[in-house]
Amino acid sequence: MSNTEFTKQQYQKFSQAEGSQYIVSEYALNQILKLVQKFKPVNILELGVGIGTISDSILKRYNSKYQPNVYGIENNSFCLSKIPENLGEDYRKLKLFNSIQGLPENIKFDFLIIDGKDNDLELLKDKIRDKAIIVVEGDRKDQTDIFKSLFPSSKFVHSITSKRNSVYSNRPKDHFQGGIKLLFRDPDLKQNFKWLKLKFSSKINFQLRRVSR
Repeated sequence: MSNTEFTKQQYQKFSQAEGSQYIVSEYALNQILKLVQKFKPVNILELGVGIGTISDSILKRYNSKYQPNVYGIENNSFCLSKIPENLGEDYRKLKLFNSIQGLPENIKFDFLIIDGKDNDLELLKDKIRDKAIIVVEGDRKDQTDIFKSLFPSSKFVHSITSKRNSVYSNRPKDHFQGGIKLLFRDPDLKQNFKWLKLKFSSKINFQLRRVSR
């Protein structure tokens, strides 16, 4: 099954779940899975697990030869009640914590997903490896600015699509799917090439959005 087909399957599943009004966009989920597949991070942290869309997708997609360690932070009582239900058997694989302070001291992350709010993002600076990829889902300018400040030498791109929400989405069908913001910390050659590709595709999609409005 391709990443696109798998993303569709997962997005349909979570679009019908209770609390789905705040889940990741279909485009962002697909891009996150592609990045994980391409760069194969060892330790992944999702800040703001919500009802589990992203963590569940990573755990179910990569569970054979390559299986990353997935950590999550969530303290909302409703979400915490839904995560075990939505992840099923894969819930036992998710290393879930209530706060950044609760994360293991000896673990560093090479892939970080910001999908919620937290007042202590600066505490993650020493927990993020060189050449890590930081993904900020949606329009979270404050969080994006914090990481740009923490890692001023990182390369940034706002990746978007010209596709509108799917018929099975619970979001307005005439709206474009939400994008993601990416920071490549001290990127290597492979990451630089990916950054250039995303910059080019986003420039095209910005133009396509303007034309199709």
